Amino acid sequence: MSRNVLAPATQRLSHNRNYRVNAVHDDFGGSKWNSKNQNTSKGYEEPDLYADDDYGEDSAECNIEQLPDGSFKLALHVPKSFYGGLIGLKGSTKRRIETETKTDIHVPRQNDISNDLLIKSNERSNVCAALRKIRLLIDSLRKRMRPTHFLAVPLNSGQVLKRFVELKQSILDAQLPGIDPELFISERCIHITLGVYVLLDDAERKNAVNELQTCRQWLSGLSTPFELKIKGLEIMNDDPSSVRVLYAAVESPELQQFADKCLKHFQTTGLCATDNNQRDSIKLHMTVLNNHYRKDNKSNFDGREILKRYGDYDFGTAQCKEVHMCVIKSSQEVEDFYKITGSLTF
Repeated sequence: MSRNVLAPATQRLSHNRNYRVNAVHDDFGGSKWNSKNQNTSKGYEEPDLYADDDYGEDSAECNIEQLPDGSFKLALHVPKSFYGGLIGLKGSTKRRIETETKTDIHVPRQNDISNDLLIKSNERSNVCAALRKIRLLIDSLRKRMRPTHFLAVPLNSGQVLKRFVELKQSILDAQLPGIDPELFISERCIHITLGVYVLLDDAERKNAVNELQTCRQWLSGLSTPFELKIKGLEIMNDDPSSVRVLYAAVESPELQQFADKCLKHFQTTGLCATDNNQRDSIKLHMTVLNNHYRKDNKSNFDGREILKRYGDYDFGTAQCKEVHMCVIKSSQEVEDFYKITGSLTF
């Protein structure tokens, strides 16, 4: 039997993979493919499913440097919260990525001058491969983390605030079973949420604010400030006798368009919390009661009587002329609304 069959020639492709080079018989056009006049002997080559063209270009690839010795280096900012996941148990995750991509990866230590993660290799493609794996791992780790920020439209002023206070007092005066003041959102915090994010350090917060500014382009063709109509009470679940969240419906077609475009844009940044990555559209609503506002007892409440008496309650109208990137659970740190990281004013 031919040695070419028992030990066929192999060809190394990207990402540390070897493929057999299949010799094509002369009866099937072998002279075309196995010509001795060609510099290399090529048979059928399976398409490289992991080639650069199959991925969206990562902006960080532009920062890859070629060193004097011909090797390549990339300094990549990664929040410290991800270091443990990148290193893995006894360094197992880091070693696996290094082995698979033929790179050396340095995770910053406490006393290092630079806080950047360093990726080095003799081949630029290897650095790119390691970058993709790290991005995917960070995305996976981020999905397990609690949101830190949210994008909000404030409603804590004017007619909506006045009508909210009146509704709250009316419900409390009715002394409905299981309904207490702790269930209500603070009147200085009423808002519409347009997105939730996981921002773990100053660099990510700055990046999120910059991305918010780019959302100004979605205002083109829309009439600002947006007109909002807040009317009617609804619940998040299907059982009005066991309610987790009771909210006011918000009607604003143009704000809806803007919010959905912002959602799609932020989904490309890798900064979204899991909830935002799993939805196609923002549900415009203003939370009124939420069982999580209770400090001790977080059990669901009976909302049937509230819906019966106030189901068509009209909070009036408002205008949206700005959106704020806010810190979750920060209302106690400021006198009004939430702590604001950045804003987009129309």
